[in-house]
Amino acid sequence: MKRGGRQATVTLQGTGRVRLRGRAHKLALTVHVLTAVGWFGAAGFVAFALIVAGTTGDARLASALYRTIETSVWLTIPLGVVTLVDGAVLSVGTIWGLVRHWWVVAKIAIVVVVVVTDATLVRAGAHDALTGGSAGRAMYGPVIAHCVVLTVATALSVFKPRGRTPFGRARADARPAP
Repeated sequence: MKRGGRQATVTLQGTGRVRLRGRAHKLALTVHVLTAVGWFGAAGFVAFALIVAGTTGDARLASALYRTIETSVWLTIPLGVVTLVDGAVLSVGTIWGLVRHWWVVAKIAIVVVVVVTDATLVRAGAHDALTGGSAGRAMYGPVIAHCVVLTVATALSVFKPRGRTPFGRARADARPAP
């Protein structure tokens, strides 16, 4: 039933391609934007907490901040996974496709790398800073890199640079002329 707007539809076209339309597309896009923005905000907070922990003279504050960074993966990793899954749903349900354009492939790679380094380097670095009393300086690279590459992923979403993957070029060449 249609009420005051476009109906939410997911259609299966004759080619076997799923298309998100109307409210279904808007819902998926809203979830994607919210999780991606939340993830970037969490990454920015982790960077801020790391800088304060590394520069403060208050050992209790530094310890609390390192503990916060260590536990932040319980927020950042799920946000990254939801962003990845919803991004895949959006790409499959729109004209962009999952592996047709390089900018989509780059975003997938960015998400995977950030989630993996969050789970390994950032968490372990914060734990080492807590247990060993080290300054956690080894974490600066990954934490700052997360903010940078998440910014790049956002720019890719906004600008959608041209360039098809070999799979995308083959699909475009195989399409029948109108």
